[in-house]
Amino acid sequence: MAASTVPHEPGILARTVRSRVSRRGHSGPGHTGIRGGRMKRSFGQRLRNGVHVLRLTVQHFLRDDCRQHAAALTYTTLFAVVPVMTVVFTLLAAIPSLQHVSGEIQNFIFENLVPSAGTAVQTHIAEFSQKASQLTVVGIIVLFVTAIMMLMNIERAFNDIWQVRAPRGGFISFLRYWAVISLGPLLLGAGFLLSSYLMSLRVFSDTADLVGAVAPGLGLVPMLFTALGFTLLYTTVPNCRVPLRAGLISGFVAAGLFELAKRAFGLFVSGFSSYELVYGAFAAFPVFLLWIFLSWLIILFGVELSRGLVMQESVEAGHRHPVLTLLSLLALLHQRQVAGEGVREVEAMRLVGRQQVDWGDFSRLLQRLRLVRVTREGDLVLARDLTRLDLLELYRQLPWPLPTTDDLAAYPDEPWHPALAALLAPVEQGMDAGLRTPLAELLGAVERRGENRPATKPAAIPPVKVAAQAAVAEPQA
Repeated sequence: MAASTVPHEPGILARTVRSRVSRRGHSGPGHTGIRGGRMKRSFGQRLRNGVHVLRLTVQHFLRDDCRQHAAALTYTTLFAVVPVMTVVFTLLAAIPSLQHVSGEIQNFIFENLVPSAGTAVQTHIAEFSQKASQLTVVGIIVLFVTAIMMLMNIERAFNDIWQVRAPRGGFISFLRYWAVISLGPLLLGAGFLLSSYLMSLRVFSDTADLVGAVAPGLGLVPMLFTALGFTLLYTTVPNCRVPLRAGLISGFVAAGLFELAKRAFGLFVSGFSSYELVYGAFAAFPVFLLWIFLSWLIILFGVELSRGLVMQESVEAGHRHPVLTLLSLLALLHQRQVAGEGVREVEAMRLVGRQQVDWGDFSRLLQRLRLVRVTREGDLVLARDLTRLDLLELYRQLPWPLPTTDDLAAYPDEPWHPALAALLAPVEQGMDAGLRTPLAELLGAVERRGENRPATKPAAIPPVKVAAQAAVAEPQA
């Protein structure tokens, strides 16, 4: 009987009741404004924030099907590893100052590529690369296109994690891919030249004690190169602006996980050598395949971590009513539209993410309501004229309850809050006046009406609902 009293379309009254029950979860004495100054955080708060970011990273890692992305990228890597290595070694050979360190760079790449099996894989790939270097111009173009296609698949996986819908433009995408392919080997070669120069200094060669003290630090150079390479991937490949701080932290975390995985994988391969009896001469292939899959899992985890670090303000700012979050986003979009600009998706994700609302669900809702659209540059712009959309029409399409004046009091920093509070005040007053009915009287009236009327006919409270809707619609007129 009670369920039948709720109309098919949730009205203001029904959802406002739910909002008053849940508003305590959206405000509290410990919350601060969005634009307020950051409070000095203790070590315990930083630790809790870090644990929260790590927990969300693991949840999104599992929810975003990163294992499926890693499997697809592993399959792509098998076809693209020879073209990529050929392009890398060709670029190194084209620079005379890097030719004498080319062998060291190859050893570094393959020692970090497949632990305990890098030598066999290096031999085969080096043979393939030498044969590929004898190709014609058309063949070299095909190899380069294959390397570009691998980066396109990587970008697609990264964009899925960042929930970026629009791919990057053609020429801009080509320039970024070329920067990743060309600058990566050049930076690696420059690092080896720097390390060779340092080791050739007299202070390193003549002072044994100093060498012994510096050697452990030099052993971290490969890990540093790996971290910088991951940082380059995390900040340049996604079609959104990734803050350098988030990219650096994720890059070094991924490099540390990569080093631990390399050591653990080496122990696994050396301890379980029975696979060589099964595969024989092809024993290096399954090891190579498994390690590539594990490497992509680590790389994608770093992407999830970089996204989690961008969203970490949600821990500090606390909960906010989702309707207020939506209005804040629409206000930002309207402000940028007046200036002839769009909103970067990362900006929108920060605004929504700090309120602990999932951006994926939020983005799908905005597109379903046809409130925003994505430009070719990946920016968000308004898709509807806000002068032709009133608050009541928008609210009827939302799945959330109406915010209360208490929700607004927790965040008094938005310029449109006073106007919204003036709209909500009569709604709350009408609700308070209309619902002060004892439950026994209400249920008894329902039972008495049930004796004379069909049980399926709803028992509504039209005066309160009409008054509430009028209170919202009148100021908009």
